[in-house]
Amino acid sequence: MIASRHRTFGRFWRRSEGTAAIEFAFIASILALLIIGTMEVARILFATSVLEGGLREAARFGITGQELDQDAREARVVEIVRAHGAGVVNVTAEDVKFKSYDNFSSIGVPEPFVDSDDGGPNDNGTYDSGEAFTDVNCNGNWDPDQGQPGMGAGNEVALYIVDYDLPLMTGMFSTAMGQDGKFKIVASVAVRNEPFSGTTPGCGP
Repeated sequence: MIASRHRTFGRFWRRSEGTAAIEFAFIASILALLIIGTMEVARILFATSVLEGGLREAARFGITGQELDQDAREARVVEIVRAHGAGVVNVTAEDVKFKSYDNFSSIGVPEPFVDSDDGGPNDNGTYDSGEAFTDVNCNGNWDPDQGQPGMGAGNEVALYIVDYDLPLMTGMFSTAMGQDGKFKIVASVAVRNEPFSGTTPGCGP
């Protein structure tokens, strides 16, 4: 009886039918993850490339200051960026921001302020409410970036910023690669405008 059982279990242990299917199921799931992950990364890289290219092309138009008012110029820039999106990047006006500066070294620089507290220096290196400051962008508030909104006047430096949420193809990598099923792509380019006539909206003469 015991020997018979040993022979039965031995035959069962040596049988290999279905092994290939089980192995393939494990390998296929890993392979599918690799393929989808590769496709997601490739799509993100492609979207970043076309977005940056479209933004550079839009900046070439923007610096000329063609006979368009500020709103029309900004709308035209958005159209150019969208046209270069190859159907992958579909930006809207809300995704594109503009700031202008006197020079390139002013980009990202906060408005100057007097670092004091009740008349005495506190040397904390940060702006505190009530401290005196130079309102470079003329909006009545202290700002950590002194850029003025808009594409700038002639000879000014214009910063174009696109902040775009690219929808991922699947939600499989939303935690590792993005948030809420989207991957944030940020692109920017700074250029100096040609010497055309006009003023920066909201500030200056």
